Amino acid sequence: MSFIAPIVVKSTAAAPTINLDPQKIDFGRTFCPLWLNAVYENGAWQGRVIDQVEPIALHPAALVLHYGQSIFEGMKAYKWQDGSVHLFRPIENARRLNASATRMAMPTFDESAFVEGVKTLVGQQTTWIPEAPGSLYLRPSMIATEPCIGVRSAEQFLFFVLAMPSGAYFPQTSGQSGAGAVRVLISSSVGRAARGGTGNVKATANYAVTLKVIAEGKAKGCSQVLFLDAAGQGRIEEMGGMNVFFVSGRKLMTPRLNDTILPGITRDSIIKLAPSLGLEVQESDLSLATILDQIKKGVVTEAFACGTAAVVVGIKNFLCETGEEITLAAAPGSVTNTIYDELTGIQRGIRPDPFGWMVKV
Repeated sequence: MSFIAPIVVKSTAAAPTINLDPQKIDFGRTFCPLWLNAVYENGAWQGRVIDQVEPIALHPAALVLHYGQSIFEGMKAYKWQDGSVHLFRPIENARRLNASATRMAMPTFDESAFVEGVKTLVGQQTTWIPEAPGSLYLRPSMIATEPCIGVRSAEQFLFFVLAMPSGAYFPQTSGQSGAGAVRVLISSSVGRAARGGTGNVKATANYAVTLKVIAEGKAKGCSQVLFLDAAGQGRIEEMGGMNVFFVSGRKLMTPRLNDTILPGITRDSIIKLAPSLGLEVQESDLSLATILDQIKKGVVTEAFACGTAAVVVGIKNFLCETGEEITLAAAPGSVTNTIYDELTGIQRGIRPDPFGWMVKV
């Protein structure tokens, strides 16, 4: 549905009194003072409000607490050198949110109202956006708020958007040149998503099932976990919140999308950018055994992960559950850094934007 009523701005944002040095911000722990929210009841969204962030009051029987009816998005705003502020491909976040909502039996949210709401929220808090290489991370979310102990879709929902200043997603890459690089655990015993499930949408439950193995990976010095298909066929799928690419010469290889892989917006952007960088893209089923063998033989020389929070980050080592460790020839390599420089250059307004991805606030 469309929102006829304008956004109601009930509060203004105080200027930040904390250090917004992007090298020192702990990702996901510092929040801007304002949020955008809208309530769905009686079959319709009731309006959009920007106000001071406050705790959400939920009945203990709220459906989100019992059946996990919850979805979210991740997106960013960037401050350019001229002081203007821009969002990166916000309409794609609106579309993906609605795809998630449809899959999770939740109400969709008008795409233009989504973009307008995010622009207004960011515009109210531009002093909270760190200078490069920092950005403003945005978390649109929707949860089922109706109190009901019954396995069915709710009839009441809350949509909201939080904003938070951010620096490097991976602290160990802060200060590294180019894309930086991390160590990755390969999980062959834990499946992230099964066919026919919700792996291709941003349902919060998808992430809950990965938390244990991600914690185990961090204990082993790994920043991310690479998941395989749940059917046990040894196919590479994605990481805990990021898509993955492998580099062989001038070819990028990435798992083809299916109903167990999230269609990442950064992934899509890299695929669209690749031809202009002289790179070929191959989307196909990728066998873990084959890829690891190609890394050992030097056929695959680079690997990188991509997603909104980190944009692009190189992979320096893969750690198998058996204890075997496979090292990439370059991390980050020249291709990874080229993609990182081109994409972040577009986001920060220092390189041409041939696709019209950046939307001014």
